[in-house]
Amino acid sequence: MEKSIYDLLNEVKMDEREYEENELSYQEKDRKKQEILKEVRKMEKERNKTTRKKVKIMGAVAAFAVVIGTAGVANPSLAKELFSNTFGKLIENSKGTKNEEEDTALYTTIGKGAVDVKEEVEKSDNGEAYITTAENNGVSISVSDVYCDGYVLYYTATLKTDDAGLNQADWVHTTKKSEAEYMVVNGVNVGPGTGTSFEKMSDGTFVKTGQIDLMNLTSEDGQLVIFDSIDSFDVDYVLKDLAGSDADAWDEQGEYLETGEVEGEWKLKFPVTVDRSQNEIVSIDKEENGIKLTNAVKTKAGLVLEVETPDFRKEPYNDSYNDPDIAIKDSQGKSLQWLSGSAKENQDGTAIYRIMVLYDGQTDLTLEVTNKNVDGNEIASIDFQIQ
Repeated sequence: MEKSIYDLLNEVKMDEREYEENELSYQEKDRKKQEILKEVRKMEKERNKTTRKKVKIMGAVAAFAVVIGTAGVANPSLAKELFSNTFGKLIENSKGTKNEEEDTALYTTIGKGAVDVKEEVEKSDNGEAYITTAENNGVSISVSDVYCDGYVLYYTATLKTDDAGLNQADWVHTTKKSEAEYMVVNGVNVGPGTGTSFEKMSDGTFVKTGQIDLMNLTSEDGQLVIFDSIDSFDVDYVLKDLAGSDADAWDEQGEYLETGEVEGEWKLKFPVTVDRSQNEIVSIDKEENGIKLTNAVKTKAGLVLEVETPDFRKEPYNDSYNDPDIAIKDSQGKSLQWLSGSAKENQDGTAIYRIMVLYDGQTDLTLEVTNKNVDGNEIASIDFQIQ
């Protein structure tokens, strides 16, 4: 039997001693983690393609049932109003995949707090300056929804095309050329951010989601951009040169087989309003083994926690990386889904973390800190409540 790329990768043996060990900052580790998670999710969805096809026979009904079940809405007309068509497609497309529960929770929660980009443009005094749909060489790309609470920016985008090659693809992405995709947020080039490729939906369109972490947003000179006092801003979104990939075929180099390419540039510009209307500060002030949980901020979709930590390089932790594992768990011991995070390390090795997790009204929570780089032992377990 011919081996797949997954089988071949599993057989590869490497001598790790040949590689130089480099210490990454917290932000770099988080960025790498998000990149890896993105690729893993993509592969899982591709390997579950057959399962998805079976599920999509009842796709619209299944997605609608998820909306009603998650939101607790019995009236179908009201349920339809909770989400844009784009989020409905994303929920439908996650059915049957390994990450179905996680993705459905994310799209449902963000979808309820998101607004249509067209509504943002209509509110603006300079609506003619914005471009929410760009067309080039038979490909149309539109920004659909935005969510912003001052800590994170989510957006969705839809791609439609009459190109035969792209329409055969399971997902569409920019090519590997330099700066093929980037965003400028409030004048700061943040690169492509964290996001997915345009994934094919049951109706033949392609949809993607993207995330910009505003807690880690830095200018070109390395200065942190503070969004605490910013109420609105513009986003320039540029994509160049698109390619489609087949999830079940590989070329001679072991890469996913391309179904087609379309050269061109798509420039979009859209406004974002920071919605802090539901942001609520909750004082906690609990401490254990030198780790202090000071406060939390509830937003429409997330919970942002501020944590002060000691220098873990010292006794009794002995972690040369000064990098513990931090998780937020519910009363059943399940970790809340990570959305974003930032860390500021002081000169004495202590640090202040801001961690954002997906939040759905849980009351009893626990902050768990583990010495992952040394012995894996628990350093602190701080129970707290969010009312």
